Amino acid sequence: MLLDICVVCILGGPGAGKGTQCSILQTKFLCAHFSVGDMLRSELSDPDSPHRELILKSMECGRSGPKEINIGILQSHIQEAYAKGVRTFFLDGFPRRLDLAEYFEEHVAPVSLVLVLECPRKVMMLRALRRRRNERDNVDNTNKRINTFEEKTVDAIRKYEAAGKVVRVQADADVPTVSAAIEETLRQSAIRLDLRTSEMEDQG
Repeated sequence: MLLDICVVCILGGPGAGKGTQCSILQTKFLCAHFSVGDMLRSELSDPDSPHRELILKSMECGRSGPKEINIGILQSHIQEAYAKGVRTFFLDGFPRRLDLAEYFEEHVAPVSLVLVLECPRKVMMLRALRRRRNERDNVDNTNKRINTFEEKTVDAIRKYEAAGKVVRVQADADVPTVSAAIEETLRQSAIRLDLRTSEMEDQG
């Protein structure tokens, strides 16, 4: 367990701007930005990954895979960044389920804050379709992904709301406006934000 770090979970539906805002934070501050979805896709593209087949079967069934694998992969990335001096971590789209939230806090670190990027469905649809990365990014699948977020993530959000750790940020404005609101929220929540210097560019 790492008890001397700040873990900020950033949640929101597809097109809410999670990845964009996390990338901005990582560019400006000494922190690490991790997307479990990206990590799982990286495992899938690695023919030598010991987790590849299990993750593939889980995704084919609409699941992200066993919590032990999800958290294990994430934990290894966090520990690697921690060894480089990083103490603030932004988790993009995590946790998507209550069991992931509980397992993470039992084995990795406590969560300091959960930012929920609130965005109207219409705006999320437009953004997700505009950035379309593959043939699966269509109206039907985007609607399904939004529904999945709303249905599956609610219990995890409630867990942190009960602990007073959830802050909601309106994310339907332009990128700089949302970024400024997030940064102000992080400062008000006493999240450690050390400015990145040129010497630190290879960290996180």
